[in-house]
Amino acid sequence: MRKLLLILAAALCLTAALCIPETASAETEPDQWTVLFYMCGSDLESKYSYATSNLKEIAECVYPRNELLELMDDTGRLAQAISFPASGKVNVLIETGGCKEWHAQELGMDISNSALQRWHYDGYLNDDTPDGFTLEETLPLQSMADPETLTDFIRWGAANYPAEKYALVLWDHGGGSKTGLFIDELYNKDVMNMKELGDALREGGVHMEAVLFDACMMANLETAYAISDSASWMIASEEVVAGRGTAIGDWLQQLYIDPEFDGEWLGRWVCDMTQIKMANEGNEQERQLLTWSVIDLSRIPYLAKMFDMAMGLLGDIYVQYPEILSLYAKYVVNTEHYGNENDNMWDLAGIFYMPELSMIMSAEVHRKLLNALKDTVVYCLRGPGRSSARGLSFCYAVNFSSEELDTYAANCPSPNYLAFLDAVTPWTAPDWVYETAERLPDMEEQKAFKVTARKVVLDDGIPAVTFDENSDLGMSFVRYNVFKLDEDRGEIISFGTMPAYYNESIGENGVFQAVKPWLWPALEGQHITSYLIGKINPGAKEYLGSIPIRIEAQAEKMYLRYGYFLEDSRYVVYGLWDGYETDSGLFNRNVVSLSQVAGQEYSLMHPVYTSDFETSDYYVTAQPQYIYRSMEIKNVPIPEGTYYLQYVVYDMFMRPMPMEMIEIQWDGTSAKFSGSAWMGEEVLSVPGEYWEER
Repeated sequence: MRKLLLILAAALCLTAALCIPETASAETEPDQWTVLFYMCGSDLESKYSYATSNLKEIAECVYPRNELLELMDDTGRLAQAISFPASGKVNVLIETGGCKEWHAQELGMDISNSALQRWHYDGYLNDDTPDGFTLEETLPLQSMADPETLTDFIRWGAANYPAEKYALVLWDHGGGSKTGLFIDELYNKDVMNMKELGDALREGGVHMEAVLFDACMMANLETAYAISDSASWMIASEEVVAGRGTAIGDWLQQLYIDPEFDGEWLGRWVCDMTQIKMANEGNEQERQLLTWSVIDLSRIPYLAKMFDMAMGLLGDIYVQYPEILSLYAKYVVNTEHYGNENDNMWDLAGIFYMPELSMIMSAEVHRKLLNALKDTVVYCLRGPGRSSARGLSFCYAVNFSSEELDTYAANCPSPNYLAFLDAVTPWTAPDWVYETAERLPDMEEQKAFKVTARKVVLDDGIPAVTFDENSDLGMSFVRYNVFKLDEDRGEIISFGTMPAYYNESIGENGVFQAVKPWLWPALEGQHITSYLIGKINPGAKEYLGSIPIRIEAQAEKMYLRYGYFLEDSRYVVYGLWDGYETDSGLFNRNVVSLSQVAGQEYSLMHPVYTSDFETSDYYVTAQPQYIYRSMEIKNVPIPEGTYYLQYVVYDMFMRPMPMEMIEIQWDGTSAKFSGSAWMGEEVLSVPGEYWEER
């Protein structure tokens, strides 16, 4: 395979090589690239060997120098023209740490879990084998999430391997603007936030040609803003990145072959090759949800300025035109969403591409903002399940705790946005925000945003929820939870959440209802617990959900990811996913196709609550089943017994306002609800414990 690549490389180099003067001394040319891989192994390596997998890809990369000379020997002049310098045009440096156990021994790398180590990879062929990895320095252990650790690696790399262009690859977990990136297993799951990342690059003193985030959900405005003065190009994904990461072997090999690349073209190559890698692996989940983009960081300050202007207009509308703000908030919900609803990473372009939202700003500002986005994101790839992604998200931080907003504010590019968040959350913005932004009244003082739900019972006896025209301003959507009473255990078992159906044909304003709450999705005949992560496509009634299961062989909890299409009650199972890293809240990158685990036993899991609905534990179904390459979910009747139905109304900023429980007695053929108790009006609000528990 390597021989074939080198032959192809010769053909690609031929035209350019003929233009190089015979007298050019390649040996005196400076190195063109130094690529710095900052690998915080975390559980991605200790549990899954994903870092080792990427190191193996690096180990396949070779300079085509020797074999090209053999191929072109009969021409003499051509062989001299295309030969590579003895010192190498691309330096590859790797720092390892943050991991309990490494698995790279077969590569000749004895990677320590008690020290930081710096490695050099040499892609020159020696006896038809690359020279490989060399340990250059061992340092005392330090957190990989400490900005000083990253700064020192950058300085060391530039001092020892100077080059015309530098690329920094940040490899590990990522969680977007809210949580940051890296999880150091050896330092109490330490995480680096965006301000710390920006400080680390600035203190490094090297202007990067490109920064590649081989981590989840880092293609966002806040991250780009943090590093915009330290790099020219940013390559990242708005979505979750699979554990196997980018196609390192392909894009690094191409850099060896053609080191004339600049950061933009390197980014395009990373995106294209990663899309091909995901497709070749046959993982439907990866193919569906892939997003990758190349971002011109020189344009980020202007985009941030336009974003701040738009947020200032949003603040004005919040005070003067609540109807328009309500419309804006509801369209945010219909844009492309990444992570879960607590991360709140939303596609930036998706909001402002909606024609209805042009009314909140002048045509000139609207046009400038969209043009700024278009000029900033120069390349964007997306899978079928992320067809509306435009390459750059932002953090819709309206449901963050005060502590989370303190961290977010340190790197938010918009004082006007922070003033708005001050108004609509319990958080208080720092004084410096109001040096340029106007202070806004608290949302509790804005009567227009009060939500009053009217409880109604439909002709078939099903309880439902409706809203009058004014209350509709303050709410965005409705979901419902179903719980089962286990009388023998005295516990409540959660079946999870599903979207309520909006039936516009009933009543003056339509109703939100659980169509048939005694029908619930079942995986291969067993009822699931359903968690809704978000919408798959903006504006459509298509949702992304997950199902907690236990893989019996490893006795570990994972999640089956599925798509739900509300209009025809159709489900599609995509594959398995590890969910969130417990301590940090960052997304786990372990994404697995059904074919990879076909034949293994699994058991469905359900959250269990005490009789007063306090969280207790997980209940594992007694009947294990087998994973198939294709699995079916469909709605089937629930077992006989006592159940509880709970509508949850979400306010205009997607914050939950739970309503009272409705008891259901289900005998297998008919349902009896709690009856006349479900009548009248209820003024809803986000409960205080919601903010305390975040």
